Amino acid sequence: MARATVYTLLAAAANFLFTSATASAAPPDPAGLAAKIDARIAARWQAGKVEPAAPADDATFARRVYLDLVGRIPTVAEARAFSSDKAADKRAKLVAALLDSPAHARHTATFWRREWVPQTDTPQFAVLADDIEDWLAARVRGNAPYDRMARDLLTAPRVQPAKGVPTTFLVASEFKPESLAANTARAFLGVNLDCAQCHDHPFARWTRDQFWQTAAFFARPPADRLEAATFEIAVGDTKRTVAARLLTDRDPAWPAAPTPDAGRAVLADWVTAADNPYFARNAVNRVWANLFGVGLVEPLDDLSGENPASHPELLDELAKAFADSGFDLKYLTAAVVGTKAYQLSSVVPQGGSTDPRLFAAAAVRGLTGEQLHDSLRVAAGLPAERADLDPIDARRGREGFAAKFRTERGGHARRSILQSLALMNGPLTGDLTDPAKSPTLRAVADAPFLDASGKVGALYLAALGRKPTGEELGPLVAYVEKGSAGGGATKPLADVFWVLLNGSEFSTNH
Repeated sequence: MARATVYTLLAAAANFLFTSATASAAPPDPAGLAAKIDARIAARWQAGKVEPAAPADDATFARRVYLDLVGRIPTVAEARAFSSDKAADKRAKLVAALLDSPAHARHTATFWRREWVPQTDTPQFAVLADDIEDWLAARVRGNAPYDRMARDLLTAPRVQPAKGVPTTFLVASEFKPESLAANTARAFLGVNLDCAQCHDHPFARWTRDQFWQTAAFFARPPADRLEAATFEIAVGDTKRTVAARLLTDRDPAWPAAPTPDAGRAVLADWVTAADNPYFARNAVNRVWANLFGVGLVEPLDDLSGENPASHPELLDELAKAFADSGFDLKYLTAAVVGTKAYQLSSVVPQGGSTDPRLFAAAAVRGLTGEQLHDSLRVAAGLPAERADLDPIDARRGREGFAAKFRTERGGHARRSILQSLALMNGPLTGDLTDPAKSPTLRAVADAPFLDASGKVGALYLAALGRKPTGEELGPLVAYVEKGSAGGGATKPLADVFWVLLNGSEFSTNH
């Protein structure tokens, strides 16, 4: 047989095997996982005789899912398109479209940057925040596995390359083994080792030795003593040393010929392993907390096992499903957002439970500074970021605004007096309620086919994604009509818009 013919047959066979394997490896079904989640949640309601809230209406769902998945409210066109869609699966289709959008990648990058490297919220590390967010956004767009991203950060080169994995995680910890150990455990495992750095706590699971044994993975032995046994570190300010050991009974899998940074690679292999008892559970818990306002385990960095989850079986099932999916963040997010529990109203029924850990009603969550900034611009009819500015200037303006509304947990955000004053009197709100600078306000004020009622309704749709109630509409229409009689509707409409943008409904996800 001719060599070319053999090559052709081999290529055909290889293509057949690849195609068959690809076809059989169907992507996991988010709807199936969502049904399992709902079953666990509903069983808890039934056991406690809890009456859940009613399902959220389309307008509420659309606003909630836009804020959660892309970090802003929907535009008027997006809200109307979703409301008019009669398809039975329109919610699932909207979720899929948002998860595949560049805006989701950027929003998700901000979320994980804060979860993994909270130090970058300080001016000292502003440039590092940009680096890691750009890198993360590119990987989220490509649906990179969560474990791969985590491993890359832990094993990043010590010198920032022109392109590639940023050194952000290492630099933010100042390359100190003790800081890297504490931050790795917290960010990727949901384990708080900080208290064990100086002493054994009588009521804590982790010991001082375990803290420093973890830190030893980040130590760099001298080049002439590169052996597994030389990855060791002094315990604090003592002369006693401990060797690198994992937080479980498993022995580290050292390479035959370790490099100076082999400790980080060995630790990263264990941290991101599918059977790691903390890694997948930590990721699932943080995603859940971000979408529901409270984690299955609280605090988020206390997965020691001594702090039980509100729904332990559910946490285990979610962690296994996430690991089995190849650590697919989009799959996990689609499943959680696709649940009936996520899509409940935030209005607690009469006699219903207000315990947030029963997930019987949607939590009312404050917006992050970025969500507030982008939503204000969208409500005013502008792009989320200014296209007329240099990208760096646009980013710095957004970051400066967001810094005023920074909070440790987005879902726990509560408006302070200073923040309220900054929003009411700040330049951004001033610009967006100026008809000369706000396309929404200008278009509504100049619309000859809308009466006062229609104009107020249009502002409600732009700001809150819904129509005003009769109780809301009456006083506002009267205000606009009275103001119009004195010199046009523009000024009273600007006042109405200002009120909507400064209200608690605009500033929360509910």
